[in-house]
Amino acid sequence: MQYQNYVFDLYGTLVTIHTDETNNLFWERIALFLQLKGLDCDKQSISSLYLHLCQEEQQKGSDLMEIDLMKVFAKLTEPLALSEGELSNFAIMFRTLSLTRLGLYPGVMEVLPELKRRGRNVILLTNAQKCFTVPELKFLGIYDIFDRIFISSEEGVKKPSPMFFSVLEREGYIPTESVMIGNDPVCDCQGAAYMGMDSFFIRTRESPNGRAKLPKNCKQIKELIQIIH
Repeated sequence: MQYQNYVFDLYGTLVTIHTDETNNLFWERIALFLQLKGLDCDKQSISSLYLHLCQEEQQKGSDLMEIDLMKVFAKLTEPLALSEGELSNFAIMFRTLSLTRLGLYPGVMEVLPELKRRGRNVILLTNAQKCFTVPELKFLGIYDIFDRIFISSEEGVKKPSPMFFSVLEREGYIPTESVMIGNDPVCDCQGAAYMGMDSFFIRTRESPNGRAKLPKNCKQIKELIQIIH
């Protein structure tokens, strides 16, 4: 079947990534940065406050609500009264210090441009934080390939919620003309099935453990390049 709209997950599907926010050195560096800016804190107090603020934001909604970490970072650094630009830079630094791996999966730079060449719409629908994701997309060289980018932190809801997938219909993309490509059987494949969309499942190193059942309208592929072959 030919699809007009190819909807991609990002992390674990197009991008291989690993972050570690539990490392003591990570929090030592975050605390040192804030100390140099004039904030009285240490790694224990700042890490505890960060977790508390995240939990506080999450408790405002359901499990499928997506928090916006920029609100957390604003509260975390509130005594410093950082400007919007400074706060954005802090968010990028926070992410950078946590990263242990970031790169494109094989086939990404063949598949996405080829779909565009064939006149297909290439769409990103990802559970992520805009403050991290947009800079990473630009760094990896794929930001301008997408026709539309939908990020859960902007919508306030995440996959597999039908509310997040519904942004596609809202923007005029017809479910029966669309296919979801992702590495998570539940978030990507079952989420798409709720909306009457087909899906491709690709198991990667970031796929969830376990063997969740794939929906009937899901095809498993071994590598991204199969999408255009």
